[in-house]
Amino acid sequence: MDAKKLGKKIKIARVELDLTQTDLAEKIKAKQKSISRYENGISLPTLETLVKVSKVLKKPTSYFLDE
Repeated sequence: MDAKKLGKKIKIARVELDLTQTDLAEKIKAKQKSISRYENGISLPTLETLVKVSKVLKKPTSYFLDE
């Protein structure tokens, strides 16, 4: 999985819903810094975290996993 592509998709979906990184972090019970690291392709979320992210961002998990 390409961390940069995944991060870009998370950011785009988050911005579409007019959420800040902090908003998203609070909704999935994570730190804002973690969201930043995902979006910048520095680290990958666990599958469990990605499922939470996809629910909050109203996208199927497969949307984030597709290349």
